[in-house]
Amino acid sequence: MKLMVLKVNYRTILNEIINKHIEIGIEVEKHRVNQKQSLSLKPFPEDLSASLSPYVKREFCTAQLEFTMPYCADSDQNVDLIRTIIRRADQQLNPEEHLWPYSCPPKLSCQPDEVPISQYPKESTEYRRQSCQRYDVRRLLNNGVHINLSFSKEAMTYLIKQLNFKDTDELYLQIAQHFMYNRWLLTYLFGATPFAGRDYFDNNPLDRPVRSIRSSSLGFANDVRGDYRSVQHYIGAIDRAVEHGELLQPREYYESVRLKSGNSKDPHRILEHGITHLELRTFDLNPLIISAVTEDQLRLIQIMTLYFVYQPRWSGTEVMKNLAAATKMNEQVALETLDQQCSYTTRGLALLTDILSFINEHQLGKVYVEVINKFSECFKKPTTSLAYRVYENFAAY
Repeated sequence: MKLMVLKVNYRTILNEIINKHIEIGIEVEKHRVNQKQSLSLKPFPEDLSASLSPYVKREFCTAQLEFTMPYCADSDQNVDLIRTIIRRADQQLNPEEHLWPYSCPPKLSCQPDEVPISQYPKESTEYRRQSCQRYDVRRLLNNGVHINLSFSKEAMTYLIKQLNFKDTDELYLQIAQHFMYNRWLLTYLFGATPFAGRDYFDNNPLDRPVRSIRSSSLGFANDVRGDYRSVQHYIGAIDRAVEHGELLQPREYYESVRLKSGNSKDPHRILEHGITHLELRTFDLNPLIISAVTEDQLRLIQIMTLYFVYQPRWSGTEVMKNLAAATKMNEQVALETLDQQCSYTTRGLALLTDILSFINEHQLGKVYVEVINKFSECFKKPTTSLAYRVYENFAAY
């Protein structure tokens, strides 16, 4: 049903947008491990059924599988599909193998510099080889959930006109700014790497479990920071990082939010074709469930997306100031002690309360009220957070 037909009233349109027009495409990365729970050294499985092939891709190392789902606005359908695909793939692996559910890599079956690296596609081989020479391979083996989100054409047309955005790029950029600023909240709610394997560190700097090793400076290999003041600033920052040798290629840009145009890894495509979607990369795998992501997690992202569109716009100076603060906040939250109150509990509850008011004002539905109440409880009781539950239920290795 076309959104443009539903111009009955303002609330009806927003209800339609939140339920049918914020589309999400999920990517989940997982490693294959052997019976000893160590990284598999066997070749990439070539005999997966034809029905799985559209959803399963090769990733950085041979043991790694990436599950890529089509866009869907329905959170239940999204999670049901990813659960089904991952379960089927796990069942079709070699009997001596299964999928590792945790974001930090499993025990290594060889020296880090001997980890088999994927040779496909051919054009990525040299980049991967250089990455292994440049970085600690153990960091490169961190897995996660990427949430790609976009508005339907009808919703985008309506929101641009209703809120006086210049174009699609400006609207997506606003959402990206707010997700970058508030990524600490997502780290608190969905961080799920309280510890890493014994061979992840040469000298473990941690004396306690934390919220998210993967989302901290102990996770990915580089710390290049993006510039989200405009599309031009975003591309320029990545270009300079490549030019100065901080990045090998633009694809190595690991920030929590990527501006994307189609399936291209080249940000310059945005200049010609515009932003088509955002890629949120901040999420650890939830190792307690096979899908690695929950329906309520996706609903929270959808309601935050719509809420962010309606927030006041920041000046370039405000963007830089806010995102500099956000980097420090995220690091602090990621490395907090699990059973202690988050340093930004008051701020987190205030944001969720504002989102709840937005939901109620626009009558967006009981399901979103329940989602906000559920995640608010995680701030009130740290022991209900995902990181704490993982610490209690997933054995150290």
